[in-house]
Amino acid sequence: MCSICKDTLQDFSINHTEALCPLRNSRYCSYCAQYGHLTKSCPAKPKLMFREPAYLEQLIPYSDLKEYNISSKTPIRYKEVEEPQQLLEIKDDDKVIAAWLSARSIKVPKGHTKRHTLEEYAKLQNKRVVYIH
Repeated sequence: MCSICKDTLQDFSINHTEALCPLRNSRYCSYCAQYGHLTKSCPAKPKLMFREPAYLEQLIPYSDLKEYNISSKTPIRYKEVEEPQQLLEIKDDDKVIAAWLSARSIKVPKGHTKRHTLEEYAKLQNKRVVYIH
Protein backbone atom coordinates (compact mmCIF):
# COMPACT_ATOMS: atom_id res chain seq x y z
CA MET A 1 0.00 0.00 0.00
CA CYS A 2 1.15 3.56 -0.67
CA SER A 3 0.63 6.86 1.16
CA ILE A 4 -2.21 7.84 -1.21
CA CYS A 5 -4.51 4.90 -0.57
CA LYS A 6 -3.52 3.74 2.93
CA ASP A 7 -6.37 5.63 4.62
CA THR A 8 -9.01 4.95 1.97
CA LEU A 9 -8.29 1.40 0.78
CA GLN A 10 -7.35 -0.17 4.11
CA ASP A 11 -8.04 -3.75 2.99
CA PHE A 12 -6.14 -3.40 -0.30
CA SER A 13 -3.26 -5.82 0.15
CA ILE A 14 -1.34 -5.43 -3.12
CA ASN A 15 1.95 -3.60 -2.64
CA HIS A 16 2.45 -0.80 -5.16
CA THR A 17 4.15 2.55 -5.63
CA GLU A 18 2.38 5.91 -5.67
CA ALA A 19 2.85 6.08 -9.45
CA LEU A 20 0.90 2.82 -9.87
CA CYS A 21 -1.69 3.48 -7.17
CA PRO A 22 -5.16 2.43 -8.39
CA LEU A 23 -6.84 5.16 -6.31
CA ARG A 24 -4.56 7.88 -7.68
CA ASN A 25 -5.06 6.64 -11.24
CA SER A 26 -8.85 6.70 -10.83
CA ARG A 27 -8.93 10.34 -9.73
CA TYR A 28 -10.06 12.67 -12.51
CA CYS A 29 -9.52 16.43 -12.73
CA SER A 30 -12.14 18.37 -14.66
CA TYR A 31 -9.85 21.42 -14.92
CA CYS A 32 -7.08 19.83 -16.97
CA ALA A 33 -9.06 16.75 -18.13
CA GLN A 34 -6.48 14.26 -16.84
CA TYR A 35 -6.43 11.34 -14.43
CA GLY A 36 -4.03 11.22 -11.50
CA HIS A 37 -5.22 13.99 -9.19
CA LEU A 38 -8.36 15.69 -7.92
CA THR A 39 -9.68 19.02 -9.14
CA LYS A 40 -8.95 20.68 -5.79
CA SER A 41 -5.24 19.82 -6.08
CA CYS A 42 -4.81 20.58 -9.80
CA PRO A 43 -1.43 22.17 -10.62
CA ALA A 44 -3.01 23.88 -13.65
CA LYS A 45 -6.00 25.31 -11.78
CA PRO A 46 -7.53 28.14 -13.82
CA LYS A 47 -7.40 31.71 -12.48
CA LEU A 48 -11.17 32.08 -12.75
CA MET A 49 -13.18 29.64 -10.70
CA PHE A 50 -16.02 28.93 -13.12
CA ARG A 51 -15.94 25.66 -14.99
CA GLU A 52 -16.07 26.69 -18.62
CA PRO A 53 -13.64 24.65 -20.66
CA ALA A 54 -10.35 26.44 -21.30
CA TYR A 55 -9.05 24.02 -23.94
CA LEU A 56 -10.73 22.33 -26.92
CA GLU A 57 -9.33 19.03 -25.69
CA GLN A 58 -11.52 19.27 -22.59
CA LEU A 59 -14.51 18.75 -24.88
CA ILE A 60 -13.15 15.41 -26.15
CA PRO A 61 -13.80 12.27 -24.07
CA TYR A 62 -10.75 11.05 -22.18
CA SER A 63 -10.87 7.66 -23.93
CA ASP A 64 -10.55 9.38 -27.33
CA LEU A 65 -7.68 11.54 -26.08
CA LYS A 66 -5.84 8.35 -25.09
CA GLU A 67 -6.79 6.36 -28.21
CA TYR A 68 -5.64 9.04 -30.65
CA ASN A 69 -2.69 10.16 -28.54
CA ILE A 70 -3.94 13.74 -28.25
CA SER A 71 -1.80 15.71 -25.82
CA SER A 72 -2.15 19.25 -27.17
CA LYS A 73 -3.94 22.04 -25.32
CA THR A 74 -5.66 24.37 -27.79
CA PRO A 75 -7.07 27.44 -25.99
CA ILE A 76 -10.71 28.31 -26.63
CA ARG A 77 -11.18 31.94 -27.61
CA TYR A 78 -14.54 33.16 -26.39
CA LYS A 79 -16.18 36.07 -28.17
CA GLU A 80 -17.08 39.09 -26.13
CA VAL A 81 -20.73 38.72 -25.27
CA GLU A 82 -22.77 41.80 -26.00
CA GLU A 83 -25.40 42.94 -23.58
CA PRO A 84 -28.65 41.17 -24.50
CA GLN A 85 -31.15 43.26 -26.38
CA GLN A 86 -34.17 44.24 -24.32
CA LEU A 87 -37.72 44.59 -25.57
CA LEU A 88 -39.72 47.77 -25.67
CA GLU A 89 -43.35 46.67 -25.72
CA ILE A 90 -45.91 49.23 -26.83
CA LYS A 91 -49.50 49.12 -28.04
CA ASP A 92 -49.82 49.21 -31.84
CA ASP A 93 -51.64 52.55 -31.88
CA ASP A 94 -50.39 55.89 -33.25
CA LYS A 95 -51.91 57.85 -30.32
CA VAL A 96 -50.17 55.62 -27.76
CA ILE A 97 -46.84 55.90 -29.61
CA ALA A 98 -47.20 59.71 -29.80
CA ALA A 99 -47.98 59.88 -26.07
CA TRP A 100 -45.00 57.64 -25.25
CA LEU A 101 -42.62 59.82 -27.30
CA SER A 102 -44.09 63.02 -25.85
CA ALA A 103 -43.69 61.75 -22.27
CA ARG A 104 -39.96 61.36 -22.96
CA SER A 105 -39.65 64.72 -24.75
CA ILE A 106 -38.73 63.02 -28.04
CA LYS A 107 -39.71 65.12 -31.02
CA VAL A 108 -40.60 63.59 -34.37
CA PRO A 109 -38.39 65.13 -37.07
CA LYS A 110 -40.00 66.29 -40.31
CA GLY A 111 -40.25 63.50 -42.83
CA HIS A 112 -40.26 60.80 -40.13
CA THR A 113 -43.21 58.85 -38.80
CA LYS A 114 -43.81 58.33 -35.10
CA ARG A 115 -43.04 54.62 -35.50
CA HIS A 116 -39.75 55.35 -37.29
CA THR A 117 -38.73 57.79 -34.54
CA LEU A 118 -39.67 55.25 -31.86
CA GLU A 119 -37.64 52.50 -33.57
CA GLU A 120 -34.60 54.79 -33.96
CA TYR A 121 -34.80 55.70 -30.27
CA ALA A 122 -35.10 52.02 -29.30
CA LYS A 123 -32.09 51.11 -31.43
CA LEU A 124 -29.97 53.75 -29.66
CA GLN A 125 -31.05 52.26 -26.33
CA ASN A 126 -30.19 48.69 -27.47
CA LYS A 127 -33.87 47.76 -27.42
CA ARG A 128 -36.20 46.18 -29.93
CA VAL A 129 -39.73 47.46 -30.40
CA VAL A 130 -42.51 44.88 -30.07
CA TYR A 131 -45.94 46.10 -31.07
CA ILE A 132 -48.79 44.66 -28.98
CA HIS A 133 -52.23 44.38 -30.58
